[in-house]
Amino acid sequence: MIRSLIPRTTLFGPRQLTTCLSTRSIFQSRPKMSPVPIVVCGRNSDIAKKVGTALLPECDAIHIILSVESGISDIPALLASKTPSNASDNFGSQNYSKRPLAVAVGGGFSDDMFDQMKDACKDVPEPVWLRVDTSKMEGPPAPGMAETYGAAIADRLKKRVKELGIGKEGGASEGVYFF
Repeated sequence: MIRSLIPRTTLFGPRQLTTCLSTRSIFQSRPKMSPVPIVVCGRNSDIAKKVGTALLPECDAIHIILSVESGISDIPALLASKTPSNASDNFGSQNYSKRPLAVAVGGGFSDDMFDQMKDACKDVPEPVWLRVDTSKMEGPPAPGMAETYGAAIADRLKKRVKELGIGKEGGASEGVYFF
């Protein structure tokens, strides 16, 4: 089995093979970082679901919000480390064992809608709020492009989470940022 991992054109002596295999096991034994727990807010369920799945393994979309009303009721509960009443019907991972560190809000939510959801959270620990920068978009996706669009949004979101160091010591832990 070990020989099948080594290209046939390369000849290794016993010492080089041991070094190669030792290096490989070091990388395999490195502890994996747990994904950053995040709430995804999107008005289009197909796009929001795709964003949620495409965030893995870096982020875990623990809960997906599809309306302002749901955001106003569910986000404060989640930030207070409580399970929302509608959790069993939610498209997120439903991994409520950790408080979400960020709330990502899609471009379908206006400034007023965003403010309503954020204001509902004034009595709970503040997360990092991430908003889609609509100036970087050509508009809503064409019909049938929800999966592609959702994957692109997830890539931008993961990049921003990494840039801000969310979930890491010294990283952002509150505030509003665009991605």
